[in-house]
Amino acid sequence: MLKAAFDNSGRGLTRPSWSAFAGEFWSYAAYRPRAPEHIGLPRGNGQPVFVIPAFLTGDRFTYPLRRFLDRCGFRTFGWRRGVNWGPTSGILRDLDRRFDELHRELNTPINVVGISLGGLFARDLTQRRPDCIRHVVTIASPVRLPTATPLEPLFHAFSLVYSHDLDFDRVSAPLPVPWTAIFSRRDGIVAWESCVSADANGRSFAVDTPHLVMSRSPDTLRLVVERLAPET
Repeated sequence: MLKAAFDNSGRGLTRPSWSAFAGEFWSYAAYRPRAPEHIGLPRGNGQPVFVIPAFLTGDRFTYPLRRFLDRCGFRTFGWRRGVNWGPTSGILRDLDRRFDELHRELNTPINVVGISLGGLFARDLTQRRPDCIRHVVTIASPVRLPTATPLEPLFHAFSLVYSHDLDFDRVSAPLPVPWTAIFSRRDGIVAWESCVSADANGRSFAVDTPHLVMSRSPDTLRLVVERLAPET
């Protein structure tokens, strides 16, 4: 359950400081970078990319990332579920339904990008549908669980209404497909060490950006394109 995923007792990770946590909200309001030039980056060939938003966000939050990927030759899809309130039974059911509809329509393996909690959803989806997924990218996602976060009390409270269908042992297990983890040591939401790949199929890349704005960082945008490029 989600409570166990954020129970750091005995793990020894350092929880981000309260000052770093407060700085996240300043960065969210003030950080508005221009997207990088797509000239010189690898080009997609129309490959589909399914993007899962972070906790308490929706498709509007992922729009800058999706717009840039579209400009680079990919074909992106939002989750069309409204706000990501966390792993309720309804959200997990609708996530599966949306992905399965896309896969039937496109009839090709799909790249999946998940931001923060959306990265946990992406990994869980991949463990259950490995033949349908080409590559997974997680951005600021605590995928080696449990992690440490100032939000631990909030997740403990919310866990009372969350489904047990999101299996965190399964989320943390090595993925059977290529996986990219993008993380930052400036993360003020979760312990950055828990966001780093430990999979044989995984690679990790650091950016110098706070958690809440990592998905619109120019460095992150370039990395996602490079990792999802057809030859990768």
